[in-house]
Amino acid sequence: MIIERFVTPELAQVAYAMGDESAGNIAVIDPRRDVGGYVEWADRRGLKIVAILETHVHADFVSGVLELAAVTGAPVYTSWLGNQTFEHVPVDDGWSLDVGSVRLTALHTPGHTPEHVSWQATDASEPGARPVLFSGDALFVGDVGRPDLLGAGQTDALVRDLYSTVTDVFMALPGETIVYPGHTAGSSCGKNIGSAPHTTIANEKAMNYAFKQGSEAGFAQAVMSGMPQPPTYYPVLKRVNTAGAVPLASLGDMNAATVIELEDQFASGAMMVDVRSAGEFSQGHIPGSIFVGVGQNFSTWMGWLAPYDHDVVFVANDAAQAGEALTMARRIGIDRVSGYHVGVEAWRESGRPLATLAVTSPDSLTAARGSETEPTVVDVRNDGEFEIGHIDGAMHHVLGRIARGEMPELDRDRPIVLTCASGYRSTVAASLMLANGFENVRKLTGGMSAWNERNAGDRPIAS
Repeated sequence: MIIERFVTPELAQVAYAMGDESAGNIAVIDPRRDVGGYVEWADRRGLKIVAILETHVHADFVSGVLELAAVTGAPVYTSWLGNQTFEHVPVDDGWSLDVGSVRLTALHTPGHTPEHVSWQATDASEPGARPVLFSGDALFVGDVGRPDLLGAGQTDALVRDLYSTVTDVFMALPGETIVYPGHTAGSSCGKNIGSAPHTTIANEKAMNYAFKQGSEAGFAQAVMSGMPQPPTYYPVLKRVNTAGAVPLASLGDMNAATVIELEDQFASGAMMVDVRSAGEFSQGHIPGSIFVGVGQNFSTWMGWLAPYDHDVVFVANDAAQAGEALTMARRIGIDRVSGYHVGVEAWRESGRPLATLAVTSPDSLTAARGSETEPTVVDVRNDGEFEIGHIDGAMHHVLGRIARGEMPELDRDRPIVLTCASGYRSTVAASLMLANGFENVRKLTGGMSAWNERNAGDRPIAS
């Protein structure tokens, strides 16, 4: 059995190609929307994609099952409970498919979603080989899939389903079963997903908190305690993936915008997103633009912020960076990208003003504490991060609330210093606050990482 992982870092998402290499046939499990990487990998190895499998209707990224089916002609297999309206083969619990000598069996593993199936793989040509489980979003390294993404009305039932999945399905599997999950550390589909590429059922029985609960009530408390806010765009993508996404080829290319075109698009209601680095944004940005820098956190915060029913225009360093942002945006269904503008120099040279984001160093903040000009510190990290430790006296106002338009209630005449773990989220928050009329806003250089290093051994940290 051949198994290849395909990781999309900004989504912390993992797709798999697996099958019988000697027979030349493979299946792809949970592909993302841009499918070229899977096809190119298979072509290089002389393999044919003969099946496309899904574990569930995804909410955090646009599924690529239809894109891959169009390229390869392979059928799509997905849960019989998913209510998906595109052409597919519905599979229920115990249904199986042979890919060469490899048999894939669907195991109904609800809890993250009602329709979720995990795919168990065995290889008839390797009788002594350990069984494999592609667990999707039901089981992660050290965690389980969160059961609250379909809304409060379904959470209790899904918690019960998840408890049954853990106790009746996963606990019953052989301990040596190798588990390949659908996400790694950083995904919002769990609350504390480990970073290891795979695990075993035995390891999870020994280490995973969800396997250690002796009752359904204890399980519910353990799973839901400390659960972060779900991203606001998940219901949108749930609908997209139920109907099937439009083909990428139908969306067309993104064009460069002049200063006047950029200004006109912004005036017409387009959201201007600056995808450069946090440092570049701080040094100079177009007033009203929102910072979401290309990188590991891009998709998460674009999904929180971008209006799916309005245009988006990027400000980027060059066409390549804008193209990278476009690819990432389309992976989460943001298809209305009307163009991009290179840098801010042309804007400045046209006589239009640039805005800046002031920064405060840990030394400066420490010196200002207790003075008449002491700033209000606003920590935009998640609840769990804040509870572990924070600057004494800091206001806690998570970035997700600011992204929803819930601005912190502050004395705007006093300086405001925003902090997060390293500076990315505080820059996003600052850009939103500046766009909403705040003026005396700064960010803490290096975030809590720099603050903790500066104050190691004698730090004003509350916990």
